[in-house]
Amino acid sequence: MVPIFKCLICRRDIERSTKTFWSKKGHILCSSCLDNMDNKDKSKIF
Repeated sequence: MVPIFKCLICRRDIERSTKTFWSKKGHILCSSCLDNMDNKDKSKIF
């Protein structure tokens, strides 16, 4: 069973391993928020 955590930005419930949680120091983001951050970073480059 995988634990459920909250995304730091949108507060959605997401399943991540405890190992991932600790390796990221609790800064867990859902895939949508990660995609949005990547898109913003890419737009700054160009």
